[in-house]
Amino acid sequence: MKEEKIINDIRGLIILDKPKGISSNFCLTILKKCLHPRKIGHIGTLDENATGVLVCLLGDATKCQEYLMKTYEKVYEAELILGIGTDTEDITGKVISDDKEIAKSFDIRKLKDTIKSFVGTYEQVPPMYSAKKIAGKKLLDMARKGISVERKACKVSINSIDIIESDNYDYEFNNHKYKKIDIRVSCSKGTYIRTLCKDIGEKIGIPSCMGNLRRLAVGDFKTTDSVTLDVIKEKALKGDLSFIKPCYYMKNNSVLTFGKFEMLHLGHQKIINQVVSDAKESSLESTVVLVGNVKDTAILSKDQRISKLKYLGVDNICNFPLNEYTMNMGAEDFAEEVLIKQLKAKEIVVGSDCRFGYKGLGDKKILEDICRKHSVVLKIIDKIKVPGTDIFISSTLIKEEYEKGNFELVDSLLGKKV
Repeated sequence: MKEEKIINDIRGLIILDKPKGISSNFCLTILKKCLHPRKIGHIGTLDENATGVLVCLLGDATKCQEYLMKTYEKVYEAELILGIGTDTEDITGKVISDDKEIAKSFDIRKLKDTIKSFVGTYEQVPPMYSAKKIAGKKLLDMARKGISVERKACKVSINSIDIIESDNYDYEFNNHKYKKIDIRVSCSKGTYIRTLCKDIGEKIGIPSCMGNLRRLAVGDFKTTDSVTLDVIKEKALKGDLSFIKPCYYMKNNSVLTFGKFEMLHLGHQKIINQVVSDAKESSLESTVVLVGNVKDTAILSKDQRISKLKYLGVDNICNFPLNEYTMNMGAEDFAEEVLIKQLKAKEIVVGSDCRFGYKGLGDKKILEDICRKHSVVLKIIDKIKVPGTDIFISSTLIKEEYEKGNFELVDSLLGKKV
């Protein structure tokens, strides 16, 4: 009997601390076996011998891949090795040039000035041993067959280069002494650090290449927040997915609201109509964040809820499921990291009784403070009363009336024609 394929409906990102000796794609293969996501991808390949931040996207979070790849700068620590040039531009390649006299002519002050001169924009020719494609073929595959092709120089930006001071710049290789400088580089997408190392050497007339490379950050994703493959395997076996972080990065600014919206009653519709109206008026996108695991109920199915939101004119519907990580997210983190940073909220619309964050400790006062801090507009919408009464419409009330069999009242509170 054929074994049933396991597929988990997981959405989010993992800040992986990639180990040395395996490719970025092989890391994804390992994650697939552990987590069984519908889709998986990453933002920015790391060479096999490099370590550090590899941001992996799971499920629908892969829709953010193109946006994240274009927008984030990267930070690396690398070894600049002087006196050795290789065909791969790093120390793992075949030596094609050698300067054993480097120790005698080494001038750290001159080198520092040369390194600093690379800050800014410069034209960089991608290495043959790279994943870059020309005419649909990877340069790496051609290089391994001994084929070399002409590559166009690409503009890259070096935001900063810091030299990590040391008491010893010696580097031992093949029983000879060379020189090594540790550098920290902040750069744009598409920058090859090993090519930068080669280019620095060429500028001072010394063959050079890159030694070890570690990526410290991709934008806001840092090694300090990363997790190893071993930890992921161990936690996944226990059903602990707390290492998966929310991922809702959007390209465009939005007017949004958030909540369970369990019944999408008239009170909810008043909030959502305000979101849609304000978004159109400001030429922004309207977004509704459904907090919690969206499920069918006897009154409203999941599909009916989504259809109703689309009918009301909502541009983006995001599900923010509650798991070990998200349930422990503080109110400030949810508002700042998810709503403002990821979903690019320029206006937030909520009901007067809104609660959010860990144990529901977030309220409209906290939201007011955060919105003021980030210059985000906040609109508080008053609750609606059941016509002819002093009772406010709520999901709890609707459930109670439904259980009593008052279906006509329930339909009216849901905005259905009766």
